[in-house]
Amino acid sequence: MSYDRVHIFEALRPGRWAVCAIGIGLLAGCQGGGVNAPAPPTGETVSLSGDIQPIFNSACVSCHADGTISSAFGNPLRLTSGRAHANLVDRRSFQSANWTLVVPGDSSASLLWLKVSRADPPVGSTMPLFGSPLSSRQLGLIRDWIDQGALDN
Repeated sequence: MSYDRVHIFEALRPGRWAVCAIGIGLLAGCQGGGVNAPAPPTGETVSLSGDIQPIFNSACVSCHADGTISSAFGNPLRLTSGRAHANLVDRRSFQSANWTLVVPGDSSASLLWLKVSRADPPVGSTMPLFGSPLSSRQLGLIRDWIDQGALDN
């Protein structure tokens, strides 16, 4: 269990969030920390609405939406449809003002990319925190979307 997870559970105890978070972690296998290698670039244009938002919907919004565990900690990051782009692109990280969540055209400088693609991100934990790591294809799409300018398309 990583330092961040321990403090998450301690901060939530004895409230209902702790039971929910632990239950989600057990059901999902607490896979945070493992990562897959991203697929190579395809050369195709990646769309936020068609390619990236479905990844956020399946792997991220269970925590990064209003009324979820991230809200309980005051984390303003919401990855729901219609809000994800404005909350990510050229926005400083809630965890460290030294990091920008998405730097258009530069995945290697984008904290979002580092948190989904590395087992040891520079801030916080590997995402998604609960559940399976993103697939190689999903990682490749996120990287390509950022490197293609992180357009709101």
